[in-house]
Amino acid sequence: MTMPLPPFSLEQPTTLEALVALASQPDSRILAGGTDLLPSMKHRIFEPKTLISIRKVPELHGIACLEDGVDIGAACTLDEIRRHPTIQQRYPALRHACSTVATSTLQGMATLGGNLMLDTRCIFYNQPQGWRTAIGGCLKCEGQTCHVVMTEKTCFAAHSADTVPVLWLAGATVTLASSTGSRIVAVRDLFEHEPDGRKWLAIQPGEVLTRVYLPNPAASIAYRKVRVRGAIDYGVLLVACQKWKGGARAVIGATGPKPIEVQTSNVEDLPEAAWRAVQPLNTHSTSTTWRKAMIRVMVRRVLAELE
Repeated sequence: MTMPLPPFSLEQPTTLEALVALASQPDSRILAGGTDLLPSMKHRIFEPKTLISIRKVPELHGIACLEDGVDIGAACTLDEIRRHPTIQQRYPALRHACSTVATSTLQGMATLGGNLMLDTRCIFYNQPQGWRTAIGGCLKCEGQTCHVVMTEKTCFAAHSADTVPVLWLAGATVTLASSTGSRIVAVRDLFEHEPDGRKWLAIQPGEVLTRVYLPNPAASIAYRKVRVRGAIDYGVLLVACQKWKGGARAVIGATGPKPIEVQTSNVEDLPEAAWRAVQPLNTHSTSTTWRKAMIRVMVRRVLAELE
């Protein structure tokens, strides 16, 4: 059965100034690769009147190799990033994370900025409109209850962006531009302190992510993704680890609206600490008990890759 898109108008600005001006308009959404936004529109999760393409804005493209790091345009595709020789040589964990998103075809469309700004996901939310109507809607969309924990106050949809745990550990920053200027925010500070699945990013209305900066690597990072199938699927667990200042730290994603960082002074303690710190909820089709157990397993495996 085909699912048509709702009606919308398309804007294709060619300058950053025009882009941020359009982004400040109500009932509009940024269109990058569209690999997540367009299916959601078909499900009537979003019905914006205007889509604003970023493809023709030069400031959002290009990978610049600097003395102190690398600067990546938010509109660069994941395929472009994973194939870049500097990324392959100096940031192999980022290359790996880009290569685990869906399929190679989608990697040629999906962008780094789009992955960072990815909508939170849940088995009760990412469904066709008729399916959601049959259960009374969900709190994140048109309903009054979060079916994950049956609450009327908080949404627990999970952020499942592959690149975020790696960028977080790498100390990456992003540039956010708006009609009033721009500001630089660390990826780890891009998320709300106490996030809700409906409001998880600490950005202001009208702000557009334009660039992502990674400093020179301070220590090696390894990354693994757990998913039901070897392609297509969003992760049910994302794990990035780094041995750090005599100990180790990990960033765990896909278990809630915000990635969780865990740090220990001894490397051997990290798997157990991560297992205690992270509690997956019923946002995915896989068992929460199994996902919980896999946290300890995956942290051990990722740490082993750093030896």
